[in-house]
Amino acid sequence: YYIISSSILIIQFAKVNSGTKNILIIIENFVILFVELFSAFYSIFIYYYIGSSSDYKIHSNRNFSISEKENFPSVSIIIPTYKEPLAVLSQTIEGALNVDYPKESFEVIIADDTPEGENKELKDFCKKKNVKYIHRENRKGFKAGAINNALKQISTDYVALLDSDHIPTENFLKTCLSGFTNEKIIFVQGKTMFVNQDNYMQRSSAFIHSQFFHIMQKSRATRFGVVFAGTTGVFKTKLVKEAGGFLEDTLAEDTDTSFVLIAKGYKSNYIHEICSNGLVPWTPIGMINQVWRWTYGISQIFVKRTFFVLRGKGSFLNKIDMAVTSVLPAIGVSMWFVNFLILSFNYFLKIPFIRPNIGEVVPLLILAPILIAFANLVMGVITWIREEKEDRMIRLRGFWGGIWTITAFYILMLTAQSFLLWAVISAFLGIKKEFRRTIKKKPKSLGKMSEKIKYSIWSFILLILASPFYYAIVQSFLSFPPDPLVGWFIMSAISLSVPAIITVTYFKELEFLKKARSTKSAADVIREYEGEEK
Repeated sequence: YYIISSSILIIQFAKVNSGTKNILIIIENFVILFVELFSAFYSIFIYYYIGSSSDYKIHSNRNFSISEKENFPSVSIIIPTYKEPLAVLSQTIEGALNVDYPKESFEVIIADDTPEGENKELKDFCKKKNVKYIHRENRKGFKAGAINNALKQISTDYVALLDSDHIPTENFLKTCLSGFTNEKIIFVQGKTMFVNQDNYMQRSSAFIHSQFFHIMQKSRATRFGVVFAGTTGVFKTKLVKEAGGFLEDTLAEDTDTSFVLIAKGYKSNYIHEICSNGLVPWTPIGMINQVWRWTYGISQIFVKRTFFVLRGKGSFLNKIDMAVTSVLPAIGVSMWFVNFLILSFNYFLKIPFIRPNIGEVVPLLILAPILIAFANLVMGVITWIREEKEDRMIRLRGFWGGIWTITAFYILMLTAQSFLLWAVISAFLGIKKEFRRTIKKKPKSLGKMSEKIKYSIWSFILLILASPFYYAIVQSFLSFPPDPLVGWFIMSAISLSVPAIITVTYFKELEFLKKARSTKSAADVIREYEGEEK
């Protein structure tokens, strides 16, 4: 009804009005209508994710009891690295060496891109631990290139992948190998637990992954269209080599490779059992850089792979899922423009907004942010309930901690769109960006001074841009009846103000906590929380 009636009203307006101004009115109305419709569609798809994730069952081969097999399949555990702190990486290597698996049936490989001269400590550690060390002279293809280089030099049945800050659990290999239930499955993803949740920023960052595993991955597992998370997964070596290895031309090699493999007809599985303990970025700047890289990489996928995916062999729902995932950053950033269009065209310039009304008073546009906000709230609450059973960090926070984490998470996600604007635009324009690794250690400072100044300036520019929205909010409430679009103005004002609030609250800490910071691994964090729980 909304699509048809809105389109009819816009077209009728075009027939009886002419001129440049009216052309702008028509264009603006159709542009915003498209964003509204996608937002509404994604809201519906969120409910699909939630519903299908509730149908998730662990798809593992219980007849293939690996603990009883005489001949265990051979596995290479590859850990790609680049200038990683040994204090963190060494515990990941130790964890990999101590998985519950016959020693003669697996090997640990470090695929290192660290420049020669900076890698002596790591090379010595690998030699001491009898870990295979593979070094490249260049970073072609970044992380994906390092993995592909290692793939050329192994002949094992399976290859397992770990990030340098993800310490595998003892059950890692056996759990993931049990997920290969048919010949078409090319990889199996295990669940990662993110353990450093000292403040609301870190808890919000960890909550991204909680939703990814509890909702998205469970849903995808019901149709064998799981997306590789970049770590804690096991691949069939022969199949991944036949498929061409990992794609190197985007900065989201894990998602990109997953989409292409599914489009080629392969299947993927997910076992919802904790298989590694990892770290979210320690600092706000680190979090922004990580999400920026994801956004840029996913936007690259939209440009490079959309038609290949839609023409591929994946199921209809898998195609829809992949298409929605790849276009989502662009739609999220476009909302930023929509807010300013609504403010400038409809509020200040008084250009008519052409939509069907409820009772001839309230334009249905006001329902769009309510629909998507409620869908996301439902997903957040369900994720929290599910994760609370598994995550001791969440249990420590209690009920009010859950409310605060979910609220902070969505405010920060809304706020992030303004920082991600250039990520989407540069990906669409084909501007090359270097892979900026996530800092794995807990730094002595929360960021370099140059980065602090850059983000501070950008934050206060956004605060200035928020001022007309605050003005519109005040004027809307002073008028009677209030402007029905005031909800959009409030949402915009909050999203543009939060960066400055974060900058103010963290900037002082950047300078005064230098001596309090130290390098920490996931194992160190777990020990701290175990003490707090006692």
